[in-house]
Amino acid sequence: MQPGPATAREAAERNAAAVVAGNFSQVMADITPEALTQMMQMGAAAGGLSPTQMPNISGYELSDAGKTDDGEGERFHVTFVSSVGRATLEATWQQVMGQWKIVGVTLVSAEPAPPAAEG
Repeated sequence: MQPGPATAREAAERNAAAVVAGNFSQVMADITPEALTQMMQMGAAAGGLSPTQMPNISGYELSDAGKTDDGEGERFHVTFVSSVGRATLEATWQQVMGQWKIVGVTLVSAEPAPPAAEG
């Protein structure tokens, strides 16, 4: 068995790549029950543009959003891209029993794809 990621950034990269690849077992292994609940509730607020509802996610962009106020966790903005648009989430990662886990998720933005040109 391979050890988990050494840094929150490595864990965030692995998780975003798992979302794109459709590796839901890895996604579920990386998220706490509380953060999963937040993710599921996000769909309505995002107008169908949350990673749980976006079809055929084709890529992602990950950027550092700084440490949490208490210094215990690290935040990242991850933007998922699909044919229907882009959704940017802020994921808070923290060590839980020696492993990096997503402990909080909020929607930063949801942008539908522009309508296809007729012609």
